Amino acid sequence: MKKFYIISNTVKDKDNLVTSKLIKSLKKHGLEYNLRDETGTKKGSYNFKYTDASKIDKDTDCIIVIGGDGTLIQAARDLAVIDIPIIGINLGYLGYLAEVEPDGIDEMISMIENNNFKIESRIMLTGDIYRDGKLIYEDISLNDIVCSRSSVLKIIDFKVYVNDEFLNLYSADGIIISTPTGSTAYNLSAGGPIVEPGANIIVITPICNHNLGSRSIVLSADSNIKIEICEDRHNENNKTALYFDGETLFELAKGDVIKIRKSKLCTRIMKLNRRSFVEVLHNKMN
Repeated sequence: MKKFYIISNTVKDKDNLVTSKLIKSLKKHGLEYNLRDETGTKKGSYNFKYTDASKIDKDTDCIIVIGGDGTLIQAARDLAVIDIPIIGINLGYLGYLAEVEPDGIDEMISMIENNNFKIESRIMLTGDIYRDGKLIYEDISLNDIVCSRSSVLKIIDFKVYVNDEFLNLYSADGIIISTPTGSTAYNLSAGGPIVEPGANIIVITPICNHNLGSRSIVLSADSNIKIEICEDRHNENNKTALYFDGETLFELAKGDVIKIRKSKLCTRIMKLNRRSFVEVLHNKMN
């Protein structure tokens, strides 16, 4: 790998100390790089939020993201269409995805230069929202798609179908549809299972469900999931929304149908050959 593209979260790297350290290391190894220019970015646009994939050279070998897991997830959503491996330098808290610490930058560049890495393909989800039978919104996620309240603290009712077969009527705060990558995020906090990130499955986890017998359900990644928003039992304006990776929000209405499936796009995460998922999990759990 000879050419890199750098995405830096300037909120976390305020003085560009880590970005400068990375650039210095790339130069020392005689490697090419381009740095994302934030000028003119269309934040909040449909096509991308922070990084415009069309501005990345086609011969780029790797994208280096400086920030936390959230920064890497947003980059993955913006750049899934160009299928370039991503590696993260962690300036956040957990660092499940952004595995490299700032003091390990030079080691990271050396390992990449010596092909001492592996690339993991992580599945993504596509979520389509239908109103009166018409598609009104669609988006992708790397971690999860969450249907939840966006207003007062009252439960919402919704029906869930899998492959067009009725699964359950939930009365809950919401429901999480998670990828294996997202299993250690909101899914974990809601009591869902931790899943090996390379697995080809989808997890459904209700949030504070009022049915005591409700549990998470693990499905094949080929499953098609449908959620129908039921009428508010209190006849009040109990607002509900669909969240993509906790970043993009779309307000839902009674009768809306959400269809969720494995995306045709995926995220390729570069992992250095030094820590297994079990070791990372052990460190984070302790």
